[in-house]
Amino acid sequence: MAVTTDTSPAAAAIRPVTVEIPEPEIGDLRARIRTITLEEHFVSRRFIDVVGVDRGAHRGVDLSSSEVTDLGELRLRDMDKNGIDMQVISHAPIPPSQDEDVAAAANDQAAAAIAAHPGRFAAFATLPMSDPQAAVAELRRAVTELGFVGAMISGRASGMFLDAPAYRPLLQTVVDLDVPLYLHPGLPTATPPAEQYAGFGPSVSYVLASTAWGSAAETGLHALRLIAVGIFDQLPNLQIILGHMGEMIPFMLNRVDEWLTPAARTENNLQLSVAETFQRNFWITTSGMFSSPQFLLLHQVLGPDRLLFSIDYPFNSNTQGRAFLEALEINPTDKEKLSHRNAERLLHLPSIASASPQSRPDQ
Repeated sequence: MAVTTDTSPAAAAIRPVTVEIPEPEIGDLRARIRTITLEEHFVSRRFIDVVGVDRGAHRGVDLSSSEVTDLGELRLRDMDKNGIDMQVISHAPIPPSQDEDVAAAANDQAAAAIAAHPGRFAAFATLPMSDPQAAVAELRRAVTELGFVGAMISGRASGMFLDAPAYRPLLQTVVDLDVPLYLHPGLPTATPPAEQYAGFGPSVSYVLASTAWGSAAETGLHALRLIAVGIFDQLPNLQIILGHMGEMIPFMLNRVDEWLTPAARTENNLQLSVAETFQRNFWITTSGMFSSPQFLLLHQVLGPDRLLFSIDYPFNSNTQGRAFLEALEINPTDKEKLSHRNAERLLHLPSIASASPQSRPDQ
């Protein structure tokens, strides 16, 4: 264990700061366990041309930065440095009013990156959700022509959740194509009412409405609505991925099951309980959350077979994600499931023995 002490004048003016830094374990876990990450974003050239990069009050993310836009050597170097064998890339959330102008071009750009670096990238399709029929067509194109492994839906379009009847053909198509749907937070919207997040400066209000709380709350609600209306009774093979360790649901699952299951059975003739459906039809990633206690709760609730390692790059660092994975105190078999085996099974990816960067296909 190396120990460093910050002795700069600025630090000394406050107090001496001692930080323990673990010695790097290069060649240990990262050399013997293949690592696939599933919520790794980019921003397309088309997005920048159509939408621009101004995020208003939220200044924490520069959508024009090379870390966000690059799908080549810069990203691959960072992956190699941190032992990431494959990223399943997906576009950052797009304003619903402009998704039709961006989706197809974004998918084409992702497909070009996959072709240029075989074995290093796969992709979830971006869909024009403001037009449900167009979303079905683009999903079919992305999976059958571009070889994508599923689709990512970010929030709501036109205020509608996926349980709206207009999206039933899309959900059926997901099942027909035998791919999962990644349910991801969207951009903060006017609903829930803005006053719920008002009373602060713009940055605090934005973060409360999005990454710190509101986005997870809405995405968890989105998932529970799909269960409560009986979608999974009608489409038992529909598989949904949730990020951020389950968007609050695992912690609340016992109470949700106790109250929502009987109500949904009475009103919607729900067959399986909420908990049974969650354990059968949902997969959970670690994206953007690197807390061992929260992971261990998730591991107890779902078991090891539906958990997927993810980082949320570039909005979280690969270095942070790698350190979290290495530090997890779970048995080696479960760690292999988390790091790659579950992803291979869900996404129908080739099972490849763990390899050093020098032996990867495009090196």
